Amino acid sequence: MTDLASYGLSKRQLEYELRWLMNQAPTDPAKLAEFLGKCVITLIDKNNAALARSAADAARPDLPERR
Repeated sequence: MTDLASYGLSKRQLEYELRWLMNQAPTDPAKLAEFLGKCVITLIDKNNAALARSAADAARPDLPERR
């Protein structure tokens, strides 16, 4: 294991979210490109939210300092 702090979602968390999103894949091939675009945007939004939480936690003086 590493002692480095992690920010955002881990690879495993991103894979889990993607698997959940792929369960809703369209059956119509014409809608596939739009669906994949929505998946990418959703994953980026979820990762940005996790990054914001990490940044907010890093700014809190009551928590231990991250390395």
